[in-house]
Amino acid sequence: MSRLCEEFHCLPTEAVRELEEGIPGLAYDVLELRAYARAKAALDAAEKKEDVPHSPMVARVWGVMHELKKRRGAR
Repeated sequence: MSRLCEEFHCLPTEAVRELEEGIPGLAYDVLELRAYARAKAALDAAEKKEDVPHSPMVARVWGVMHELKKRRGAR
């Protein structure tokens, strides 16, 4: 709940209403996509290996980048 309120700049009552009456899972999907975008931006901005944050989402970005590179090489 706190994360939804923080991310969407809303009150807890609004977050609860969205979870109960909104499209199922949409708020959580948006949270995940935003976290992915932040992780990708952090990777893009890193100038040294030490600048890369360690998190599960950064690992996911690395995995997606690796898969895309692999697919491009298969063509």
